[in-house]
Amino acid sequence: MAQTIQVKRGTRAELSTYGALKAGEMGFCTDTKEIYIGDGTTNSMVGRALSGPEASRPAAASVGRLYYVSSGSNSGYLYFDDGAAWRRVNAQKLTDLAGSLDDVADGSTYAKVLKADITAGHPNKVSDGTNTKTAAEIATHINDAAKHRTINDSGSAITDLWSAQKIKNEIELAKHNIEPQASVKDQHLATPPSSPAEADRYIIPSGATGVWAGKTNQIAEYASGAWAYYVPAVGWTAYVDDEQKIYSWNGSTWVRTGGALQTITAGNGLTGGGQADSVTLTVGAGNGIVVGSTSVAAKPGKGILVNTTGIEASIDNDSIVYDAANGNRLAVGTIDGGTF
Repeated sequence: MAQTIQVKRGTRAELSTYGALKAGEMGFCTDTKEIYIGDGTTNSMVGRALSGPEASRPAAASVGRLYYVSSGSNSGYLYFDDGAAWRRVNAQKLTDLAGSLDDVADGSTYAKVLKADITAGHPNKVSDGTNTKTAAEIATHINDAAKHRTINDSGSAITDLWSAQKIKNEIELAKHNIEPQASVKDQHLATPPSSPAEADRYIIPSGATGVWAGKTNQIAEYASGAWAYYVPAVGWTAYVDDEQKIYSWNGSTWVRTGGALQTITAGNGLTGGGQADSVTLTVGAGNGIVVGSTSVAAKPGKGILVNTTGIEASIDNDSIVYDAANGNRLAVGTIDGGTF
């Protein structure tokens, strides 16, 4: 039969009543699972730390005991028995610590902010190491209209600044006066093209159909997948691509005002010419040439006749004859000296 050796044992309270174990004597507390060895005067606990809920912690009485709170209130804390009280030996939150931020040294990346430079939790100064300004000084500088332009869409002073919307509107108004000066592809196309290219322009003729209906004489521009329309003002000018001519709006219709520049030079018998809006050519009259308002004619006289047949010589076919057989010449015929 195997032998069993048992050490002295009993509850923790019974060990306290028993007193000091003999030198080298071991005692086991059956309720707290503590192991003690005596030296004849005191009992010293050995073995693992006590653990459990804080409410189950035994009363402090044995120096050196450790108790770990494993559940419930204050779970995670470790206590040391100093013989009179349990002392917490670890920290889990800032409130467990003593001291203040003043005891924390600045790091290589982060550092503290002076309390004097904090107002209601916010820094009240900005510094680049050389220049230091307070929040009040910065606000005063930013709000100074003499130093910084302010948004004022109705103003035009040097300290005013227009909003993005105002600038966009002004650009659009300017475009209405500038863009129509560019070219249009056609001014006789009545049906909107089915596949226009971005920025294509047309002068809309009368009788236009589809989305152009009712917009006669307006300039249509294709932009971002839709047609935009501009009502012309007097003086607007557009170059018509397919005609290579320039047209201007006179208030009621588009009239041609220019095309390819050509110089007209007068030839023989003509004077005048030039390159102006009106070009005058003059036929030189005189020496048998008569110039009327719509015609140029030969002046009859001295045996020359001008009739529906043309210009003829008046001959008697006797003394002067017409010789068709010999080159259509006039020749001398019979010369009669006459009678007394």
